[in-house]
Amino acid sequence: MKDILSKIFPYIRPYWKQTLMAVLCLIPIAGIKAGLAYYVKHIVDGIFAPNATLHDALVMGGVIIGLTLLNYPARFIHFYGLRMVVDRVICDIRKSIYYKLQHLPAKYFSRSKQGNILSTLIADSEMFAEAFYHSIAVIREPLTATALVGVMLYHDWQLTLIVFVVLPLFVVIFSITSKRIRRYIQRSLNDKAEMTHHAAEGLGGQKIIKAFNLQDYMIGRFDREQELYLSHKKKSNSAEEHSHPLVEVVGSLAFAVVIVAAYHRKSQGMLTAGDFFSFIGALAMFMDPVRRFSKANAKIGQAKAAANRVFKLLDESEENQDGQVDLKNFSQQIELKNLDFCYEDKNPVISNLNLTIKKGEKLGIVGLSGSGKSTLVSLLLRLWDVDSNQIFIDGQDINDIQKDSLRNLFGLVSQDIFLFNDTIKENLVAGGEYSPAQIQKALEVSYCTEFIKDLPDGLETIIGDRGLRLSGGQSQRLTIARAFLRNSPILLFDE
Repeated sequence: MKDILSKIFPYIRPYWKQTLMAVLCLIPIAGIKAGLAYYVKHIVDGIFAPNATLHDALVMGGVIIGLTLLNYPARFIHFYGLRMVVDRVICDIRKSIYYKLQHLPAKYFSRSKQGNILSTLIADSEMFAEAFYHSIAVIREPLTATALVGVMLYHDWQLTLIVFVVLPLFVVIFSITSKRIRRYIQRSLNDKAEMTHHAAEGLGGQKIIKAFNLQDYMIGRFDREQELYLSHKKKSNSAEEHSHPLVEVVGSLAFAVVIVAAYHRKSQGMLTAGDFFSFIGALAMFMDPVRRFSKANAKIGQAKAAANRVFKLLDESEENQDGQVDLKNFSQQIELKNLDFCYEDKNPVISNLNLTIKKGEKLGIVGLSGSGKSTLVSLLLRLWDVDSNQIFIDGQDINDIQKDSLRNLFGLVSQDIFLFNDTIKENLVAGGEYSPAQIQKALEVSYCTEFIKDLPDGLETIIGDRGLRLSGGQSQRLTIARAFLRNSPILLFDE
C-alpha cells in the first residue's frame, strides 16, 4: 500500500485540510461504535435487574439515541469528505494525463491504440484515485476493530484470546487473495483497453463498415475481445468473492468457540448475561470491519494495476522543446538540403531531397501514394524530427526554432479532416480571438458563405463529430477557412 500512496500523495496534498478533517473523524466513529457495543452490558443488566424502572429504560434508550446522533456528523464528514477529495483527485489525474497527451510526440500515437489511451484516461484514472479512499478504509477498519477488541478485553480477556488465535488466518486469506486479484486485474484492464479500442474503431469507421458490409466482422472482433476480458475478470472476481465467505467461515468458528467457552465461564460464575451479550455484540461488530478491510484490500490490488497503466503513460517522454529561436515572421525562404527521413521501421520515405521555396511562391508536389508528400508536411511542422542541417527557414535550422514559434508560421489544411463536435464558429476560431470581419473574410475566401447562409443557425450550427453533418466538400472548406483565419505566412495543403 505504501507504494501506491506515495504515487497518489502529490494529488492529495492540495486538499490536505479536507483530508485531515475527514481522517480525524475516524476516531469518534471508532469510539462511538465501541461505545455502543460496551453499553449493551448496561442495557441487558439494567433492564433485567429486579429494581429496574421506566426511567432507567428511558435513560438507556436516550444514551443509544445520543451516541447515534453523535455518529451522524462524524460519519457524514468522514465519508462525504473522502468522496469529494477522491473526485477532485480523479479530475486532477485526468488533467495530468490529458496534458501529457497534448505534449507527447507523434511517434507515441503511431504505436499506441486510441482505445487503450481512452481507457487509461477515463477508467484507470478513476480506479487509481479511489485507492486513497480504500487506503483510508485499511486504516479505519483496523482502528474500529481495535476499539471493539478493547471492549472484549474489558469484559473477558480469556474469551478475547480466541479472537487473537484466528487473526493470523485473516492475514493469510488477505495475502493470498490480494496477489491473485492483482495478477488477474492487470490482465482484465489490458483487455478492457483493447475492448475500448475496438469500440472506438467501430464507431469511427461507420462509413467504411457499412460500405463494405463489415458489420458481422466488427461484431466478431468486439465479441472476441469481450470474451477475453470476461475470462480474466472472472478469475479476479472469483479470488475477490472467495475472500469474503472465507472471512465469514473463520469468524463463525471464532463465534462457535466463544459460545462454548462462555458457557463454561458462566457456569463458574465469572460472566454475567450483560457481559456475554456485550462481548458477543462487540465480536459481531468486529466482523464488519474485517469484511470491509477485506474488500478494501482487494480494491487496492485493483488500483495498483490501474496505477501501473496510468504512470506508464505519464512517464512517457514529451516532445523535444530544445529550440531556442523565437521566429516570429517568415521573410525569405524554406530550404531543404539533402533531406533524408525514415520512420521507426527504418524504411526510407524521403531520400536526398533538395528544394528551395521562396516567400510568395506557390509550389505543388505531385507523387504516388506513399511517396512522402504528407511526411514532408509533418517534417516542416516538426511532428517528426530530422537531423540537424537538413531543413532551414530563413536560414535557421528548424531544430533550433521553438516548436510553438515554428508552428505559428504555418496554416494547415490536412487530408485528414478534423472538426470538433461544436458550432461552425467555434471550429473556425478554435479558442482564438477574431473580429466578425476577419471571420467573414475567411468564409468568403474558402467559399463557405454559400452553404452557411442556408443553415438555420448559421455560424452557430452544431456540425457533429468530425463534421459528419456536413458534406465532405463543406468540411474541407471549413478547414481552409480555419487555416486562412490564422493569417499564417505559410499555407500547407496536404491533399
